[in-house]
Amino acid sequence: MKIKAFVLGVVLVLLGLTAWAADPVELVFWHMEARPNRVERIQEVCERFNAEHPDIEVVPYVQSWGEIYQLAPAAIQAGRGPDFMLTTPDFLTYVKALGAVQPVDKLIESLQQEYSFIQSALTPYYFDDHYWAVPIYGMDFVFWYRKDIFEQAGLDPNRPPKTWIELLEICEKLKASGVVEYPIAVPGAIHMATDQLIYTLMTVNKAEHIFGEDPNEVIFDNPHTVEAYSFYKQLFDYSPPGSAAWAWDEPRTALFTGQVAIVMEKGHYLKGWIDSTDLPLAYLGCAPIPVPEGGQPGTIYYSNGLMLLTEDLEKQAAFNEFLAWLFQPEIMSWLIHMDPGFFLPVTKEVLYSDAFWDEPTIKEKVAAVVIQIDYSEYGKLFGFTRETVNPNAGAIAASNILAWVAQQITVGGLPPEEAVKLGAQRIEEVIRE
Repeated sequence: MKIKAFVLGVVLVLLGLTAWAADPVELVFWHMEARPNRVERIQEVCERFNAEHPDIEVVPYVQSWGEIYQLAPAAIQAGRGPDFMLTTPDFLTYVKALGAVQPVDKLIESLQQEYSFIQSALTPYYFDDHYWAVPIYGMDFVFWYRKDIFEQAGLDPNRPPKTWIELLEICEKLKASGVVEYPIAVPGAIHMATDQLIYTLMTVNKAEHIFGEDPNEVIFDNPHTVEAYSFYKQLFDYSPPGSAAWAWDEPRTALFTGQVAIVMEKGHYLKGWIDSTDLPLAYLGCAPIPVPEGGQPGTIYYSNGLMLLTEDLEKQAAFNEFLAWLFQPEIMSWLIHMDPGFFLPVTKEVLYSDAFWDEPTIKEKVAAVVIQIDYSEYGKLFGFTRETVNPNAGAIAASNILAWVAQQITVGGLPPEEAVKLGAQRIEEVIRE
């Protein structure tokens, strides 16, 4: 019987009639959400998709924002890049210069038949007559403060500062009270964290345009930019020693431990507070970014998206299937709840869904989440403030020039006017490279 079965098997193979299961289409996915809770949730999302789609396998790999500007181009040019990866608009321009990013117009058109995108999330990814990425969540800067420390210092915990003058007055009162020695935590490293704070201050002071209408015209050196850096230096002087080396984590730790009472940052402070303190979440106050006299409501706003890097048509079809699945409001809400209150919806279907608002942290801090959502309307990102996207935006971000200018002031001791002038020269050098 064994011999007969073997012979029958050989015959079937020769006749091409043997049943076989094709290997799933593998999609290598790079993302830069390196905090453990985010890594875990993204892994879970991919595993859930893979289980429901046995013909596709999405394989996530975590990278870091601190290294991705060097790592991604090297990997792509060596033929070892991912099939798709997380991006921001400025990073996309940096990678697109390599010629690897694929248009996603048909995918966007398909999604728009079912979902209504929030325009501020979608617009930055459309230039050169194509969509180059699909937004999946947004994020912006707000004003975080310790209500309990405000109250201990004799300040009204329900009246955060609305203007730059009020913010400086509150910093002085906090310092004079003795409740905290250092009122505010300000990042100062040559790092994306400092870039983001600087640009937020530039935005509310009407200095959001680094480039002119001509993409090679640098207008960084102007009075509004100088004023923003001057104000940054005033805040920096209220920040703890060593702030010139601080990035994302140090200001957050300083706020959570009560070393300072104020930080301006993105929405990951909600989950961070819960994970890092035993204090009531009610102690954590949130407000819009204070505005200078003659300024405007504003914040830095990042639409995070997925860009496609493979020319393989089978993989492109698998990517489209993954996105169609991911955009379901329940699943997208589950993804962005990897850090509740930090990642903001990019479709109205998620924004108005019970799945998004029923998350416990968001339910407790609805006002903070609403502030972030509302102010995303005023959000800006350098290189994306004109009708035409500036292709140099990614190179500027990769060089951390805004943070470099800050260090010329805080570490080098230069007056803001001189530092900004040097910054404009650095930007022009990067454009010429």
